[in-house]
Order: sequence, then structure tokens, then C-alpha cells
Amino acid sequence: MDFSSLQNIIRTHPVIDNHVHNILGLEKACDYQNYPFEQIISEAHDDALNNATATLPLHRATRQLAELYKLPAGSSWNDVKAARDEWVKRDYKELIRACLVGTHCLLLDDLLTDKDVEPYDWHDQFTPARSRRIVRIEVLAEQVLASLQPVGSWESPQRRQNLWQSFQTGFESRLQQAIQDPAVVGFKSVICYRTGLDVQPDDEDVEVLVNAMREIYQEAESTRLRLQRKPLNDWVVRATLDMLKAAKRPASAANVVPNKPLQLHTGLGDNDIDLVKANPAWLQALIRNYPEVDFVLLHSAYPYTRQAGYLASVYPNVYLDLGEVYPMVSRDAQEQILRESFDLVPTSRLLWSTDGHFFPETLYLANLQFREALDLVTVEYVRKGDWTDSQARRAVADILFHNSNRLYDLNETVTTAVPTGDYPSASLSRFTHDNPDIKHIHMQFYDYTGTLRVRAFPLVEFFKLARQERRQGICDCLQLMIQNDHIAPEGSTTGQFYLVGDLNTLHRNVSIPGSKSASLMTFWRKEEDASASLPGCPRSLLQNITSQIKDKYKLDVTCGFEVEVVFLRPIIDQDDNTIVHGYTPCVRNHSWSQMTCQTRWMLPLLEKVVDTLMDNGIAVQQYHAESAQGQFEFVLPPDSPLAAVDTLLRARQIITNVAEQHNLRATLHPRPLPGQAGTAAHAHISITSTDSAEAPRAPPPTDLEESFLAGLMEHYPAVMAFTLSQDASYDRVQSGLWAGSEWVTWGTQNREAPVRRISTAHWEIKSMDGLANMYLAMSACLAAGLIGLNKKLKLRVKECLHDAAKLSTKERQDLGITKKLPRSLEESLNKLKGDADLHKILGVKLVNNYMCVKREERAMLNEMSESTRRRWLIERY
Repeated sequence: MDFSSLQNIIRTHPVIDNHVHNILGLEKACDYQNYPFEQIISEAHDDALNNATATLPLHRATRQLAELYKLPAGSSWNDVKAARDEWVKRDYKELIRACLVGTHCLLLDDLLTDKDVEPYDWHDQFTPARSRRIVRIEVLAEQVLASLQPVGSWESPQRRQNLWQSFQTGFESRLQQAIQDPAVVGFKSVICYRTGLDVQPDDEDVEVLVNAMREIYQEAESTRLRLQRKPLNDWVVRATLDMLKAAKRPASAANVVPNKPLQLHTGLGDNDIDLVKANPAWLQALIRNYPEVDFVLLHSAYPYTRQAGYLASVYPNVYLDLGEVYPMVSRDAQEQILRESFDLVPTSRLLWSTDGHFFPETLYLANLQFREALDLVTVEYVRKGDWTDSQARRAVADILFHNSNRLYDLNETVTTAVPTGDYPSASLSRFTHDNPDIKHIHMQFYDYTGTLRVRAFPLVEFFKLARQERRQGICDCLQLMIQNDHIAPEGSTTGQFYLVGDLNTLHRNVSIPGSKSASLMTFWRKEEDASASLPGCPRSLLQNITSQIKDKYKLDVTCGFEVEVVFLRPIIDQDDNTIVHGYTPCVRNHSWSQMTCQTRWMLPLLEKVVDTLMDNGIAVQQYHAESAQGQFEFVLPPDSPLAAVDTLLRARQIITNVAEQHNLRATLHPRPLPGQAGTAAHAHISITSTDSAEAPRAPPPTDLEESFLAGLMEHYPAVMAFTLSQDASYDRVQSGLWAGSEWVTWGTQNREAPVRRISTAHWEIKSMDGLANMYLAMSACLAAGLIGLNKKLKLRVKECLHDAAKLSTKERQDLGITKKLPRSLEESLNKLKGDADLHKILGVKLVNNYMCVKREERAMLNEMSESTRRRWLIERY
């Protein structure tokens, strides 16, 4: 059984940390005297904390932190602390960012009243979503008590009554302000620490409450003021519940506030806690009395997890938080706690938190260890048949994100759905963690001429884009712009669209000496609605057509590419090394798939290219010499259409960059050397059925395969306006070049057919080269196939096993071969102009803009001499 999908969700799904505390400021980040680092795995203090270094949780944390700090295996606890000190001093924020990998949002209990921590909103810079507050009610009460400062006798009944009313009014006023504060999403009580969870259901007599106040003030004369008298502590909890209950039943619609639960510390704590009274079973009567208020039992209630689980299973207003025990207890205990939580509790009532505090590593270890336990336990349940894979995936996503999102009315969006243009926190955080030297991000987009455009941002500014604190607008006229920035007459300088990055494509810029940058591709979004795709966006178009084929016909589309490049040596002016007069082949003794004496000179470059591609996640399947002098081919792996094109364009950039390090130019020009073989960008397309339980990727039904190919045959001349996008491309439309010859046809393993059938429902498109915008080119191919599917077209062009140009007219007619391939860009543009079906799929505005751009570009290039035009294209493609 394959668990990869489930495990991927467990490993990468963003989390809402529903209970966490503030991180120490830089000045105190390494102050281990006041903030012992051992507290990341222990609730002990003082002398008892010295024993923490002999615990299993600390040994495990040592190993995991050593990996975070990139220390060798076997590093000691002291080694870990030394490495941490060095990272904090070098770049504290970078360390925090690395520790918050996968964290989407923090709900901060920020009233620890510790002056050494950063404020709650300071944490916003490390997560895609802004932080929210959890207000600790005992601190509110203590603030009111401190503000009253009673002096004189406590014997006067009137004075005692006034004091109580002042406290009651002050507390309720502060609480009401917090309820109305949109930054506050919940409240917390630490009554478990103060007087225990056996909260009395009814109010005490005022005299009893006032006496409790007096005792608190008297005790504060020798120590800090602390709310720790049972009658008053119980009253504070009940008063909070009463006000939260009232807020859920407002007098008018204007007073409606989002749901704001009450969190209660339960179970595990330091030596300030009464372990018997930390059992959440004591809360049963209180929970029953306040069905309108949601209760969150924090910290797995360990060691009372089953008791908390029972409450969460029988009361609809109870949730069980799974935090703090990670990384405080051993691996076995963590797994057992998770199993006990699953004993009774619906997965819709389980929440995740780290209870991280002071040190960002507390969040890192908690998330890491919880995901490990979740992986082991959920996979085990699926393997045993207790859960289906889809049920387990839903449960994981709910625990990590959705349950907290609903309970606290956060209205956050899961940011792993990269194709929608959202920013997945897990991907971004993981990338910056793995690449701590990256300081700049390039947002890339290809225009209709196939020109790569770039907007570059310092990393901190890119994070603002990721958190949607700002947007990056691009003038609409880009859709009518050619390479020299000239705008076609139909264009306008009015209006704009927005770039939204696709973090699935985020990668380092490699083989650029001295650069500390990374790049990613973008989607184009509407100005008035940045969540909606711009109709002219090439990447969105390809994605949408692929989805239509899958959703309507249960067909998966896979694409793969062959990168053909010619390596040229620039002819440099002897007097000025910056001026290039032209290009010459890097080798001349060269032929197809042969390793000549000169070709062997290229091996260091070729191996460097392949090694760099492989090191950066692009699995080259093979590489070999092609026919032209200095021409080589690199075969890339298949993938979904959008991902395959992304990989293709990234591979081309790497090849170009590596070649530049060897003082060579790697060009995609379709014929950079007159008289030599041409250069293509052959694309492979395959369709497989997803509508088979036995074989999820089975061959499609014959009628669908034939209709797809029939659509491609029917619209092929118009498609070529995208796949062969410049006049230079049409030098290859001729017989004898193994480039598809001159007629619209197809044939199994026929390299002189524009569509070569490789196997069932797998074709190679030969009329394609590196001058095209590959998103648009593949969109056009798939759109033609989709038209065939929609119309249930019959395949009228029979299989051709020969070069159709060498057949007689009758032989071609017998095979249904009636259309010649366009021999110029103008001819293919005219075919596109008259293809209404293709317009409908691709979008009328996009097609019209594209045709305007190509004609404007063609006019510019035709003003150049042939040699100037060739060099101009070599330098750009």
C-alpha cells in the first residue's frame, strides 16, 4: 500500500499553532542563566532542571537540533548550545525563520508579563498569516487588583463593597475590551496552576471574595501580586464564561463577535501545580453549565489524556489540544498520547499547538516530533484498515489546520494549493531554512515573445508579498510588448495585473557567481480581484486546460521535453573584450551520437551541466550529441504539463548559466549555423485514464485517444502559430531534416511526421522550438486535443509510415493527408485567426493580443539583415 500522499500531507501541511508564547528578544536569546536552554524539554526549575540532561527527551532533542544547526552526528548538548549561540549572533531572525518551517499562524498567549520577550505582532514577519492573541484572564484580574492599591482599614462594610465593585467593574471592562478586540481570538485560564481545576459552579458570598482580595494584597507585601485564592480565582473563570456566553447571544446584530473559546491549562506543569487537581475531570460540571462556550483543554491533559478525551467526546463544546508533550516526553509517550487521544475523540475536536516559548527551537522540535508521531500512528491505522487513506488525510489536515481555523473564526486559507497562486508557508519556510544564504527573490514571467521578464525583491520584501501585505503590479501592456519594450499599436499604458508567485517553482539561481538569489514562476491575477486568474496568463491557461481534460474526461496529461542547444563560441573584439562580433561553433568535428575527438573536449562542460541539473532536482534521463556542430540534447523527465514546462525553462537557464562560465553561448535558435541541422524543442504528450480502480494510469479508451489526436490533426496549422513562433522557426519545415516534413500527419515512430506516435496515447510534437512561449505552445496543443474530445472527432488522417512529402498525391489522399504545414509565421497566424474553436478554448483576447505581438515582432525583425537578425536571436534565445 502506498502511503506517500498521506505522509506528504503530514510532512508539509501548514499548521495553525493554537497555543504558543512569545519568543525572547535578541539581547536575551542566549541568556542561559535566566532562561536555561534545557527548559525546551522540561518543566523543571532550579536544581531539578540540572537532571534534564540525563533524560531521553533531551538526548533526542540534541540529535534533532544538531541536524538543524548542521552539526556532525554525535554532537553533544554543549556542541548544540555553542552552535546555537553562533547562529543567534550571526542572524537571529534567520534561525527563527528556520524553526517556524510549516507554521502558517501563531495564536499567542502573550501575557506572560516577561519584559524580555518580543510583542505578539513582532512574530508576524515569520509566518504567512498575522499572529493573533490569546488573553490570559488571571493577568487581567491582577492588572485590576494592582490598579486599585487599597489603603487603610478593611473593616468598613461600605469600603469593602466599593472595593469589590471596583474590581468587578474593572475586570469586566478589560475583559469586554478584549472580547471586542479583533486581534484577540480566545482566552486562557491558568487556574490549574493557581487553585486547581475544581472550579465551584456557584458564586461565593461577596464577603468571602473580599477576604480573598485582602489576603492577596497582604501576601503581595512580601512578593509579587498574584491571583491565588480559590474563591476569587473561581469567580474570575465564571465571570469570563458568563461574558463569553453573552457575547455569543448579542442583543443586536451589530454586537456579534467571532467565536472566542476559553483555553484551560490541564495536566503537565511545573512544581507549582497540584497534579491531582490538574485532572480535567474536575471541569465536568463547569463544562455542562456553559454549553454555549467552547472549552479547549490544553497540553493533551497529560497524564490525564483519556479523561480529557472522554470530555471532548461527550460534550460538543470541548476540544482537546495536543500540545506541550512534544518535546517534553519520550517518543513512546508521545505516540501513546496520540493513540489515547484517538481512543474516543472525534478528529474534528483535536487541535495542534506547540506551547512553544522563549526559544524558537521549542516550536521546531514540537512540530518535528508531532509530525513523526502522527506519521507513525496514522499510517498504522490505515494499514490496519481502521481508516481509509482519504479519511486519514482529512483527519491530519483537520488537526493541523482546519479545526483551529474554524474554532477561532480565523478565516485563513490553506496555502499548500500552489496552483491557485497562494503562498504555502511550509514551502517558503523550508526553502529559506535550507538556503539560509539566499537574500533576494526573482519573480519571473514569460511574455508572448517567449522573453523572460524578472522583478527582483530583497527577501524581507518578498515575505510581505507572501503575507499579502503588498502586491506587485505589472502594466497590462506587457501582453502587447515585444523584446525591445516597444508596444504594439493596439496596446495601452492604462491598467495593470498582479504577479502571484508559485512556490512549487522556487529554486536557487545556480552557476551565477556571487549571486545569493532564487527565482520562482508567477501567475497573473486580475487587478480588481487578485484571487482570479487573468485571462491572458500563460501558466493559468495551461493549468486550466489540463484540468478541463482531467475533470471532464478522466484523463491525466503528462508532458516531457528534449532540450536541444548549440554551444557557440563568441567572436570577441581584440581591442575591447566586451564587444561580440558574432559566433562560431565551439567544435567542428561533430556528428549525431558520436564522441569525436573534439566532442570529448566538451565533456567537462556537458558533465557540469548534467551534474548541476541533477543536483538541483532535474533528473536528466540521457544526453548525447546531435547533428549540428556543437549541438547537444538533454532529455528531461515527464511531469504534469505545468510542472514540465517549469522544469524545461529552469533547465534552459541552468544550461545557459553553466555555458557562460565556460565562455560559451548556449542558444535555442532553430538554425544558428546556416547549412547545419536545425534545433528543436520536441515535446512529448501522453494521456492516461484515471477512471480505473484496477489501474489508475491505464491507457485511455480508444475513442478518446483517437478524438484527442483527431483534434490535434484538425487544428495543427493554427497550433503552429504558437509552437513555431517566428519566421526563423520555419526554416525547419521541409523534408529530409527529421523535423516533421511538410504535411499534417502522424505515424508510429515516424520522424518525418509532425506528430510521431511513440506508443498508445503517447505522441511527440516535432513542430516546436525554443523561440516559443512554451506555456502557450503546450496550451495550444492540449486545446486542440480538447476540441477533438469535446466534438468526439473521428480520426480521418490515417497513419503514415513514410515521409508524406515523398508520397504521390493519390497516396496522400488515400491516407487522408490533405493539409500542408504552414511555411511562414504569417501563414500560421492566418490559420490561427480563422480557427474559432481554438479561440474559444484559449481565449479570444489572448489570441488577438498574441497575433498583434507576433506581427509587431515580425516587422521589427524584418528590418534587420539576415546576419544581424540571426545574431540578435542567438543573444536572446
